[in-house]
Amino acid sequence: MDKINIFPLILGHINTLRDNSTGKRSVQDIVVFFGLPLLLSFIAFYFQWTLSVEALNGVLASFAIFATLLLNLLILVYTFSTDTVHPNALTKIRGTIVRELHENLAYAVLISIGIVFFALVVIAGLKIPEGSAAAPHAGRYTSFFLNYLIANFALTLLMILKRIHKMLSDRLDQPEMRRAS
Repeated sequence: MDKINIFPLILGHINTLRDNSTGKRSVQDIVVFFGLPLLLSFIAFYFQWTLSVEALNGVLASFAIFATLLLNLLILVYTFSTDTVHPNALTKIRGTIVRELHENLAYAVLISIGIVFFALVVIAGLKIPEGSAAAPHAGRYTSFFLNYLIANFALTLLMILKRIHKMLSDRLDQPEMRRAS
């Protein structure tokens, strides 16, 4: 059972939500990454916005592609982490960013896979009423859950993008990289 335990991935992601100046867990980051998607999902639930079968198919296709691309990026980050340079303060910062990036990527892959499986189950369970011209929609609770996961994923993806930018900017700002250009 330990081989499929996903809780270390979730906890690893949560542990990256820290204030860099203090090193303590950031309540503000936790609210943004988990509370904001919850708020957006409640708004969609309140206004009874549900996902149509076409939207579910789009979500399914998009997140299947995201899962694949993020797995490849996870492997790329691994190879970047094994790139050895002379130890210095920048190397320590880079190591921290790579570690956090790894945790965030693993979490994003997990969320992508969860969305794909959940959307697949929902699509399989939708019944098209005979003689109805209207496309079937997922229920409000199903849409709430998918909206939450999608919003959480989008925020995590933005954080991944920022960390990759920071890591590459730090690397490109090194004196030996500036001389090469």
